[in-house]
Amino acid sequence: MPDAPRKKVSIERLLTMKERGDTIVALGVYDSPMAAWADSIGFEIFVIGNSGPMSLFGHQAATTVRADELLFMTRAVSRVTRYALIVATMPYMSYAASREESVRTAAWLVSEGGADCVQCHGNLQTAEFIAAITGAGVPVYAHLGLQSVRKTEQSGFGLKGRTADAAKRIVDEARAMVDAGAFAIMLEHVPVELTRTIREMVPVPVISLGSGADADGVYLVSADLIGYSVFRKPATAGQFADVKPVVEEALKAYASQVRSGEYPSEEQTKHMDPEALEELRKSIE
Repeated sequence: MPDAPRKKVSIERLLTMKERGDTIVALGVYDSPMAAWADSIGFEIFVIGNSGPMSLFGHQAATTVRADELLFMTRAVSRVTRYALIVATMPYMSYAASREESVRTAAWLVSEGGADCVQCHGNLQTAEFIAAITGAGVPVYAHLGLQSVRKTEQSGFGLKGRTADAAKRIVDEARAMVDAGAFAIMLEHVPVELTRTIREMVPVPVISLGSGADADGVYLVSADLIGYSVFRKPATAGQFADVKPVVEEALKAYASQVRSGEYPSEEQTKHMDPEALEELRKSIE
């Protein structure tokens, strides 16, 4: 029998995959070429996250990423994506000031960017704003664990949820995200035991980002996957290719051939018709 035609990934499909035990594969994408290539292969979720502007625009921290930068990247991805569910990240302090601002920013990323839903770094304090977003009809993909933007036990880039108290807080936050209407939870850089605990506890898919394999799905940033970033790859990130040597070799060859006169070659050069050239010369004279 021929394969069934592919369909756009829906939230209902992700929930069904969790129920069946089918693994969800998520990818961080930020540009049209990567989105088109990945979509032809087949991924359930595309996330346009803070790591996009950090990898490609040189931001040193997520706190300096701008909403318009994420909007531009979301547009680039949505224009060429037919199947994957597109998640646009709401940047730092774009959903923690008021319910109205939270809903307005989320709706903007959907209506102007073409996203299917938004990602929020959730906690007990922002749960009410996330509830306002989902209540307004914009689905939310919640992000817990590693967060460098809070001056709490979650701040910094180390492993989160090491102690019972820290792990319990993340469990409480996961419950708060479900209560707020989040359709999925991504756990970044937490122990696999905590990932398993939350996966078994909540009715929504739990996606692992550097948090072990005992999850409903796994997420990896494409820049880390292929080694295309100005920053060092995180220790927990997998790398399946390293394009840097290939790109460097191509750049060196280009510069060398231009300086030696080899490029552009005669085969790559276009000429005017001799009669047209003669007419041009006469008109100039």
